[in-house]
Amino acid sequence: VEKEKRYRVRIKGVYYNGCLIFDKINKKWFLSSIYEIDHQMGSHTRKELEQAGFGEVFNSPLFEVEEVEG
Repeated sequence: VEKEKRYRVRIKGVYYNGCLIFDKINKKWFLSSIYEIDHQMGSHTRKELEQAGFGEVFNSPLFEVEEVEG
């Protein structure tokens, strides 16, 4: 069974190089330089990003999208 690709999303040019994080407890998205903690996810599938309204990160020059293991 092939796993879905996962991506880490960063805003280009941001000083602390934070990435887009989803907090599973609060069901909220935010930017942070800490990638993963027990209840926070720092890598996401394309479907998760699109369902949350972040699908344009793949086409926008403002964002850096990196494929990661996970």
